[in-house]
Amino acid sequence: MSYPFMLPELVTIDPVTGRVHTRFTRRLFPPRNIINTVPREILAEIFLGLLEDDDVDLHHSIRPLVSRACHSDPLILGRVCSYWRNVALDTPQLWSRICILKPQRSQVRLTHLWLERAHVCPLDISIWESDEEECDRSALQDIMTLFFARREYWRKFSFTLQVQALKLLAPIMQYSPSINLLQSATLRVFGEKDANESESDNILDNIWKAIHSCKSLRFVDWRSAYNAKYPEHCPWNKLTGLTLSSTLSFDRILDVLSLSPQLKFLRARSLTSRFSEHCNTPSNLPPITHTCLETLYITSAQETGPLFRRISLPALRVLKICHKFYDDVKRNMINFHEFFLRSNSFHEFFLRSDPRELTTFELDDLSLNEVDLCKYLKCPGLQNLLHFTVHCNNITDRVIQQLAKIGKDGSRQSLPSLRVLQIGCDSLQTTDGVLSHMVASRISPINKAERLKKVNLWTMNIGPIDKLAFSDMFSYRRGLEGSITADVYG
Repeated sequence: MSYPFMLPELVTIDPVTGRVHTRFTRRLFPPRNIINTVPREILAEIFLGLLEDDDVDLHHSIRPLVSRACHSDPLILGRVCSYWRNVALDTPQLWSRICILKPQRSQVRLTHLWLERAHVCPLDISIWESDEEECDRSALQDIMTLFFARREYWRKFSFTLQVQALKLLAPIMQYSPSINLLQSATLRVFGEKDANESESDNILDNIWKAIHSCKSLRFVDWRSAYNAKYPEHCPWNKLTGLTLSSTLSFDRILDVLSLSPQLKFLRARSLTSRFSEHCNTPSNLPPITHTCLETLYITSAQETGPLFRRISLPALRVLKICHKFYDDVKRNMINFHEFFLRSNSFHEFFLRSDPRELTTFELDDLSLNEVDLCKYLKCPGLQNLLHFTVHCNNITDRVIQQLAKIGKDGSRQSLPSLRVLQIGCDSLQTTDGVLSHMVASRISPINKAERLKKVNLWTMNIGPIDKLAFSDMFSYRRGLEGSITADVYG
């Protein structure tokens, strides 16, 4: 650090005078650490930004975490300097998210510390017991006791527990009237049940009954708690979000849409059958229109065309479909006819729903062919997309050419507003250079509003021309974000 009026020649000619001069100027002009000049409010916002989730989940930690996907730690912020420490301690939001991985004794004291520093902030808490390793059940009990002591501040909880630990949640049946802020609840129970399986099921149902009684509850994830039927005590009219992980038929999805008029988010993880036998023939029934649903995630082992023929979702913003067909389903499919019916089902769904706010579409289907994929790309209901992700067996020139096609009026024929393109395929069956040429045309369009900003590609192979072109496009001067994960052939 240099100081005003410091004369270098003084140090050279008279070292003693130089040292006196240095001490004198330090008192008059104390050095300022740039790190302490950031206003407290701005520094607090920076800290909160550092605690955003990353892309990779963590699996081990001897300390509490912000979340499984957050690799930052508010405890570290206090070790830089006293100024940072004071800002961190005066920002309770930094401590309001607490995740416990594989409960152990070393986490108990720090959990208590985090809860104290959170003050009266609404809490997002989670516990993850391991499927493979035994956790410290005594430590888990102490941590759960600490959480229950702050139950009036719970906003969101996610507990993944072995069935033997289910009794630790029993206090929720007593405390539910005081859990006034709870908006979201996720509970997964795993492991071998006791000899009296019905008793465990009754305990779990009573716990969910207490959770459902919380007046502010809006989102639930039952995991596999309700396979046979939905709970009678579910507050359907209040729900805005629901995740279903049990095996379901399509008519159960229709039931959910009919029962939950305010639902905005629905994820069905395991659709394994079409309409059940007691359900009326779908073609004889009018489609169900749900005017609030904005996000729909579907994972199905059956063709979802029959389901989409029965629903209309005008408010849809995000649609993610994952087809995971079993071998017997694949054998029973007559390829072209089945695919044709499927794409027509979606085409009719989009025409009927007219989801003008649909901006994100993800399609995961290894049995998808180029004809069907091109039908999706040309579908009128998808032309406002900003984000498009496809995972299929192969990508061909025909698909890429559809994305590159320009009309006579100079407008792009497929997905003109696309900002993010993500492609995953086992085999990239395109002429080397075709893919990168399409992307290049979209990052330098005549209309700047149509500019592609991010591309991610996962495949087994990519040509050297495409590889070199993408390296250039990902450079700073071209400004394209993204990555290519592939082996180069040729």
